Amino acid sequence: MASDDLVQTIVREVLKQLQEGTDSQQILILARQDDSAVVPLLRHLEQSNKVVFWDPNNDIITPVQTILPFLTCSQMADLALGRTTGPLLKKALDLLLTGKTVEVFEFEYLQFSKTAPEPLYQLYASYEETLRGFGLQRFAAENQNIARLSCRLVTERDVIEAHQQGISILRILSDAQLTPLALDCARERGIQLQKTER
Repeated sequence: MASDDLVQTIVREVLKQLQEGTDSQQILILARQDDSAVVPLLRHLEQSNKVVFWDPNNDIITPVQTILPFLTCSQMADLALGRTTGPLLKKALDLLLTGKTVEVFEFEYLQFSKTAPEPLYQLYASYEETLRGFGLQRFAAENQNIARLSCRLVTERDVIEAHQQGISILRILSDAQLTPLALDCARERGIQLQKTER
């Protein structure tokens, strides 16, 4: 081993040991600090936690939480197939491959829940399910308590299951029929029913 390599290895190890005490408090954000998608995320994070932005030149921290602020539809499709575009998604995939959890603050496809055709929306929902199996999950944010049902008949059981999952807004198709018990159950449990187009 060349002396330069030895020195670099020692420096990395010393820095890693020095940071171990503070890493347990750090949240790693997989984005540049000037990225506009970071602003809404920072509003949701606790002030006590130290936020660090990923730097490919200083990649030795072991944070308590890793968050990807925004995941586009095309990025979802690529990750679901094990592909990446760019260094930030490569870092996310590397973390997933090593068994780490990566949280996503906002999925782009959710913005189209009222306008996207049902089959297309369900395609991206299936990508999210695939990515959840890889270790990528939603950040605990407001959007997490919204669900969408694509059945034509909404029953009491559908509402109860939504309630058990912590859902507070249930989006149903505009032509879906609701049983009287489903309506009563939603009212009792405080679940808002929203009709959406197919």
